[in-house]
Amino acid sequence: MPNLFKIPKRRPIEYSWVLGSVAWLIFSASILSAGQPFVVVVLPDTQNYVREDWGKLEMFDAQTKWIVDNSGPRNIRAVLHAGDITNNNSPSEWTRAKTALSPLNGLITWLPCVGNHDIGYAGPAHSLIAEFFPESDLSLSPGWGGKMPDENCYWAEFEEQGQRYLLLSLNFGPSDKMLAWADEIIQSHPDHKVIMVTHEYVAKDGSLSTKETKKNASAYGKHTDGSSRNTGQEVWDKHVRKHKNYFMVVCGHYDGLAARNEMKGDHGNTVHQMMSNYQYSARGGNGYLRILKFLPSEGRCEVTTFSPFLGESMSDDQNQFSLDLTKSFLE
Repeated sequence: MPNLFKIPKRRPIEYSWVLGSVAWLIFSASILSAGQPFVVVVLPDTQNYVREDWGKLEMFDAQTKWIVDNSGPRNIRAVLHAGDITNNNSPSEWTRAKTALSPLNGLITWLPCVGNHDIGYAGPAHSLIAEFFPESDLSLSPGWGGKMPDENCYWAEFEEQGQRYLLLSLNFGPSDKMLAWADEIIQSHPDHKVIMVTHEYVAKDGSLSTKETKKNASAYGKHTDGSSRNTGQEVWDKHVRKHKNYFMVVCGHYDGLAARNEMKGDHGNTVHQMMSNYQYSARGGNGYLRILKFLPSEGRCEVTTFSPFLGESMSDDQNQFSLDLTKSFLE
């Protein structure tokens, strides 16, 4: 009778092969995971979609529905609104905006931003944003960091493949006090890479706005506390250039659809700065949004401009391009 308990000599070799294959699969999976792309979405000025006279809320709804539907498949990690959420800072417009944006609460890290239309057209004005987007709602989203006391400035964070990212939203024409607050947030997160959104920063010619730039923030009066509004150039000089972990600033406000530049901070880090605003397109914007697709393994970010409402993209070199991040992420 054969010995049924005798183990064939080849068996250890087979186990070795299986174990080796499993180890290789785990190693391969970790490599793929380390290079997995992720997305940050920028919502440019949505003021026309919520207007009382001829609002096109279906475009705003199409944007946030696309974000929700693609949050998993595209690995969308964050959403930044570039300001001018409303047109006239009225309760009815804020109600429409809240209807469109509320699906993001609790699902995706996201930050609103106050634009000039969200405060009024001139002089000190009180934005209604906190009444319709209270911190109790915003804090439901993953990665919520906090709100500046008595001001509509916000921060959040997320982690992707071992790298931490800090998101800052600064009020229209941020004051020196707001910039000091942002300095403190960044200094307390030295291992985070920073993206900032503010409404007015890059002008339509790609330069940073100055007091000579038409529609610059300082031309819209002071903040409610009497402090001055800083222009894009002043925000750069007083704040952005000082921090080695800044790598991106996004904004809206200006006409011309889109513009961009890159500048080196004091530590040699390249900061990519982009304006996008489609409100002057047909139907008040045609539902276009910005998709920032980060490819960590390749050290770059692919920027595309897409309308979920139309199902179409813009392919010109100001709306579809690649950013080299290898000189932005300095140690």
